[in-house]
Amino acid sequence: MRSARTIWLWVLAAPAVQAAGFGPPEGTLPLHPLTVTVPAGALSPLRSASLFREESSTGAAPTYYLGAGVAGSRLQIPDSPGATAWQVVPTADCVRLEPVPPALLHTPSVQAVLVQQNPLPMECAAAFEGSCTSRDDKLRITTTFEGRRRAARVGGGFFGTEGTIDTTFYTGVRTLSIEHLPSRLVLRLQERLNNSNGYSAPQTAIRYLPELQRLLLLGASEAQGMPLAQCVALPPR
Repeated sequence: MRSARTIWLWVLAAPAVQAAGFGPPEGTLPLHPLTVTVPAGALSPLRSASLFREESSTGAAPTYYLGAGVAGSRLQIPDSPGATAWQVVPTADCVRLEPVPPALLHTPSVQAVLVQQNPLPMECAAAFEGSCTSRDDKLRITTTFEGRRRAARVGGGFFGTEGTIDTTFYTGVRTLSIEHLPSRLVLRLQERLNNSNGYSAPQTAIRYLPELQRLLLLGASEAQGMPLAQCVALPPR
């Protein structure tokens, strides 16, 4: 009983790093909800799905896919249990996500989009504050913070007992802005922090598909604790 009580006290002493999460986006870019139906026991494409693409033999736009737990053809390893895959199908409004067999993403013609090929550089929406521009110079993603910062030393390690480390606690509002530079239309998402040293970094939840003029927000924001799936139809070039 004594050891159990000691462990509980250690947990209370550990630094709180739970991020609040960005709220629903608002702004002038046209936003459409995405319907994502995930079977029981299957992995969701929200927040951390991998992006795959298949080049067209006719010179048309590539076909994009999302894979959750799918290794793909490049890695000679099995998929994760519950792996799922979706094809991104353009529609008049935006896109729909159509389930496909994960085995499709293992065919040689379908390749994972590597970091160096990603239309959005890896640092986009990753840091507490910062700005980045898409590789085609059409999108700018900026994260800013307004509020108070408090430097502190907290216990390190899982239980907060392995020495001390420097950290910063934030109270205020982080704003993630996504701007379509040619049109100057913008979406803004806000995260409210209350004496927190954790924050959201949704870089893998934002997928830019330049050939389709679409931007997918796959769990980049949430409402009532549930991740949202949304699609932005970007203005014509």
